[in-house]
Amino acid sequence: MTPEHRNHRRGTLYMLLVIAIWGAFLPVGKSALQAVDPYWLTAMRFVTASFVFIGLLWVREGRAALRTEGHLWKIALFGSLGFAGFGVCLMEGLKLTRPEISGMILALGPIQVALFQWWRTHRRPDNFTLGAIGLALVGELFVITAGDVTRLVGGDALGNGLVFLASLFWTAYTLGGQQFPGWSPVRYSALSCALGCVGIAAALIVATLAGHSHPPSTAKMIEVWPQLAFIVFCVSVFGILFWNMGVAKLGPLSAGLFANFTPVITYLIAIYQGRRPEALELMGAAIVLVALIANNRHQRGKVGRIEA
Repeated sequence: MTPEHRNHRRGTLYMLLVIAIWGAFLPVGKSALQAVDPYWLTAMRFVTASFVFIGLLWVREGRAALRTEGHLWKIALFGSLGFAGFGVCLMEGLKLTRPEISGMILALGPIQVALFQWWRTHRRPDNFTLGAIGLALVGELFVITAGDVTRLVGGDALGNGLVFLASLFWTAYTLGGQQFPGWSPVRYSALSCALGCVGIAAALIVATLAGHSHPPSTAKMIEVWPQLAFIVFCVSVFGILFWNMGVAKLGPLSAGLFANFTPVITYLIAIYQGRRPEALELMGAAIVLVALIANNRHQRGKVGRIEA
């Protein structure tokens, strides 16, 4: 087996694990929010994860890998976006909207990458990509409204908007990893998560002083300890680590293709729990997935022709 095939198999395994973990995360997170508010939940997630990542990095790469090599402010920025911004906005949004809709919004990451590259390079995407973007947005409109335009205002709209903002933060964090060539996925995860905790602490202090956040009671935390254990360890440690390792093995385009299927797991969990999605909602979800997968394959084909 060639190194290329070995990397592809490992990358595929990592992304399949990510799909399972992230697909279950939103329904589990919605349940945990009944006992822990978004700020404390985000702090619990990533403070724990940062200790695990730092320990893993020290063991695997040595003490020297803990240095930022002059990139302190840059890695702190991406860490704050990817952990403080993403974590708080996602949890605040999830309080106000349904997990399966949140999953569909988060799946728009590849579209956001294309638009970001358009803004950064001033190069207009080709017609196929623009068509896929338009189709995905139409599908997303069906998912969010299910034919009821009143969902575009009020709590649903605010929740969906916060989840969308969270997805922008995560896209920026993912692209930020390319700013550190030569760094392993473990190193990027560890240093960005540790420095991102500074932003989380700042958000927690401000929210507490404003009366918007309160420490969770021990009794309530005991009630949801299985959910908290899953979120803190499976999602916040293994999910992020496997994601960065999958991106390193497969590249962001192929990794994005796998990530597109995460909402499918979330929808299956919702159906298992007794919810019956409306026809327009399912149609919209199918449109979004088709648009994202088609665009991803189109982009991979372009890369393959350039390399040839």
